[in-house]
Amino acid sequence: MLTAATAKALTMMGIALPTMFAVILIFMLATKLLHKAFPAESEELEGDDD
Repeated sequence: MLTAATAKALTMMGIALPTMFAVILIFMLATKLLHKAFPAESEELEGDDD
């Protein structure tokens, strides 16, 4: 039998854990989109000036 505090804690975990992973996935997707939108120059091109 669960106490009220344990039930609340499990409910919070059930909501917070998927939300945390969703936020992480959103940041990963945003990072990939930003890399595509603003690609970085390769290091080989920067080294040709020396």
